[in-house]
Amino acid sequence: MYTINLTSRVKLSLGTSTFFMLLNAAQMETSISKSKCPECWRSLELCLCRDIKTQSTKIQVLILQHPQEARNPLTTARLASATLKGSTHRVGLNWRSLSAALGHPAESKDWAVLFLGTLKTSKKLPPLPFQVVTQKGAPVSKELIKGIVILDGNWKQSKTLWWRNSWLLKLKRIVLNPTIPSDWGTLRKQPRIECLSTIESISFSLAQLNESPNISKALDTIFKKHVESMTLAKQL
Repeated sequence: MYTINLTSRVKLSLGTSTFFMLLNAAQMETSISKSKCPECWRSLELCLCRDIKTQSTKIQVLILQHPQEARNPLTTARLASATLKGSTHRVGLNWRSLSAALGHPAESKDWAVLFLGTLKTSKKLPPLPFQVVTQKGAPVSKELIKGIVILDGNWKQSKTLWWRNSWLLKLKRIVLNPTIPSDWGTLRKQPRIECLSTIESISFSLAQLNESPNISKALDTIFKKHVESMTLAKQL
């Protein structure tokens, strides 16, 4: 005779990988609640909540964040979601559908995901700073887009999110070709000029999708404050 404790039973029920992913997320939330601001997820000493100017958008924003990136003090996903009213910020590895990730019904045809293609791929398109294309790379009107999905993490983490969520393949794709580099400065090295921070990518995309200039201004301002404070903290 032997007994199986509750942890083992839950692990058997969920599967090992899912169990540890949920355990990881729970531990992360506990850590955040103890040492970080629950709103902006920055350390209490570096909280930027009083500087956040919340904005409403016509375009829905869904941020899917890799669990490891959620622990990174340089992450900008939470600052973006705290700024944008009605945006959705999820931490995890996979969701069964767009609707499941959002928590409400949504049509794939109305959404676009920030594409993780290569520079070679983007060179096949006209040299525009922002384009919405089909899965086959054919340009489509940006007026069709009602929501955007951003994958938050480093290159490897973002690719993991891309391949673990097959429903992303059903969405249109946003290809960015910004003409100026990220404002990260020396804090975080970007591998290519089109690799902006999450909050910069959202700001740039919403501006191109004809949202109010006030939205991009609010996002850009809080990002600059984030970079300034983290640079100062690094020097101390």
